Amino acid sequence: MLQARNRIKRVQRHSQSLIRVGALALVISLTAVPTASHAAVTIARPIRGVPAETIQASPARHVTPLVHHVRVVSVGAELADFTPNPTPADGYVVTLIHQDFPAHAWHDAEAVAWCESKFRTTDIGFDSNGTHDRGLFQLNDGGTEQYLMAMIGQNPKNLNLAFNPVLNVRAAALLYARDGWSQWSCESAI
Repeated sequence: MLQARNRIKRVQRHSQSLIRVGALALVISLTAVPTASHAAVTIARPIRGVPAETIQASPARHVTPLVHHVRVVSVGAELADFTPNPTPADGYVVTLIHQDFPAHAWHDAEAVAWCESKFRTTDIGFDSNGTHDRGLFQLNDGGTEQYLMAMIGQNPKNLNLAFNPVLNVRAAALLYARDGWSQWSCESAI
């Protein structure tokens, strides 16, 4: 009986030390995890009912080493260049473009997407050669769309993936990085 009581006390002490170590690890992990600072992302007043998000680009990621400046762009201001009546979906598209394209190409990417699809994620264009252009950036299903989807880790046989705005913008950013705007007929809109 005495041995059992001593064993229970040892288990309790061991459990208490494990709880302390776990609590300490949790505190350390929560303080070490990076969080978005207020300076990096702020929410501005809505413009015509569209939530506007100000995105500040990281100088280390988007700026050449000789130039050290920070670009702050309001999503609402970006949309005003394209439409007098922006919708929340338009704001979402601009936010996606800001996530995947380099900062210096944001406005051009928005102009191309607006010219190609008016920011409509399910837009389909029919080409004279029998192929189709799909989604925000009108990715062509004659091989380009399949190649890009495979490059971003998606199933190239699923042609409906181009209608997913996140994947469409990511694929378009990859194509832009490879070829610039030469692959889009709306290059002239820039």
